[in-house]
Amino acid sequence: MRKTSIWTLVLILVAVTLSACGNNSGGDKEKAAPAAANSGTPGKSGEATSLSQDPVAFTILHNQGEYAWPAYQTITDSFNQETGNTSELKYIPAQELENWLQAQFVANSEPEIISGTGKFADYFKNGWIVDMLPYIEEISPYTNKPWKDSFLPGLIESAIDRTDAENPHLYGIPNQVVTTNLYYNKEIFSQIGVSEPPATVSEFFEVLKKAKEAGFIPFSIQNSVDWNLGWIATDLFNYLWRPKLPELDLNQSGKIEMNEWAIAVMQDKVTKDSPELKEYLRFMKELAPYLNEGFNSASWEFEGIFNDGKSAMTINGSWYPNQHQQGGFKVDYGIAPMPYLDKGYSPKFGQDVRYKYKIGSAPSYAITRAAVKKKADGQAVQFLQYMTAPEGGAKVLAEQLNLIPVVQGVEVPEILKPIMDSFGNDQQLVFNANEFSAEQKDKWFKNQQKYLVGKMTADEFLNEFGKDLKKYATEAIKNHPEWNAEQYLK
Repeated sequence: MRKTSIWTLVLILVAVTLSACGNNSGGDKEKAAPAAANSGTPGKSGEATSLSQDPVAFTILHNQGEYAWPAYQTITDSFNQETGNTSELKYIPAQELENWLQAQFVANSEPEIISGTGKFADYFKNGWIVDMLPYIEEISPYTNKPWKDSFLPGLIESAIDRTDAENPHLYGIPNQVVTTNLYYNKEIFSQIGVSEPPATVSEFFEVLKKAKEAGFIPFSIQNSVDWNLGWIATDLFNYLWRPKLPELDLNQSGKIEMNEWAIAVMQDKVTKDSPELKEYLRFMKELAPYLNEGFNSASWEFEGIFNDGKSAMTINGSWYPNQHQQGGFKVDYGIAPMPYLDKGYSPKFGQDVRYKYKIGSAPSYAITRAAVKKKADGQAVQFLQYMTAPEGGAKVLAEQLNLIPVVQGVEVPEILKPIMDSFGNDQQLVFNANEFSAEQKDKWFKNQQKYLVGKMTADEFLNEFGKDLKKYATEAIKNHPEWNAEQYLK
């Protein structure tokens, strides 16, 4: 998406659990009781609640760029026409949204529906948003069946936070399947004699070498922020840490949550000497010579380089086809899954075949305590039901914005079909032992910048990472008594 429209949820694919370590000060701490959209359902107090359906005015916060406004306005106008509500969209640029939203919560003036943030877990802890888990059991007026049944298999399950296995929560409702993919220039591939996108890391480096020898920029990225190159890291770490899954997955959820990373650090199962980290740094160092000049300071130039036909490959999200369509860029591109870590490149950690991940997504839209106080929570739920309805908002998002729908019964945009074969039943893992706090995350990012341009060695990088690793893990455990980490640390 454009400068103001990137899904900080992309970050959501790799960083949503970081939010649990955020600031918890200020604001109204009264918990907003979850309730059912169409019938009485026990809230947090244990009392049955019933949501009003009388038309009201409410606000939907978003950070989507201008290109997306017509589609979201279409959804909002159609909803209002069908229901008699007067809901309206409020746009806040992505780079300003977190600070703006924090201020609104503290001042008790937040919108009734919010999106574009990676801090849902923190907001829920503060009582600022409601638990959506009870709502998804309700009958949707747009399908006449339980709302949860509309979604693709496993999608809602992937969005549920099970850090507390006995008390799971759903902080928000996904409205698109977000993927990060390899994009390649078909014309450059033809010139360098490559007929297919690289499927493995070994093939990836072969193509990079051919592109560089032919005078092209092999791979364009930006590393002035932590998410773009971080998408590559996310996929790579999934292969590197997967052998440790049985050992680190304490609640047997099939993935490693933030609390489990903290416990692993305290038990010395993640240290500066972990071979997984050394292999990761080897890959990044070997990739660096093939990146665009000034990648550490470049911002959106990485997209411009690809759009102008100057780079052979780039990494971008599943929203790029719409961006390409809106911008009218000249590049003739193809789309493919990210190359997987193969045994030819990494004998110890590589695989013979690609992991095929479950279709999943992170929470995108949440309902705030303001909706409850205003008695607009019923209408807010209905809006999200409409946004994810196969014949409603989901169809608009797929047809107008080329987004992968989260519900069944909506055709996937043609350009995105090549990556659909990469979906399967594997649970993607996310490495979070470098994100226990904003300070630790920033330190990792800045040291990696130095490392990639030769201002820091691998040993220096890992020593810096390990120096305060247990301190950050200890602080995270202290800030989250609900993790009950002590039972594993006796």
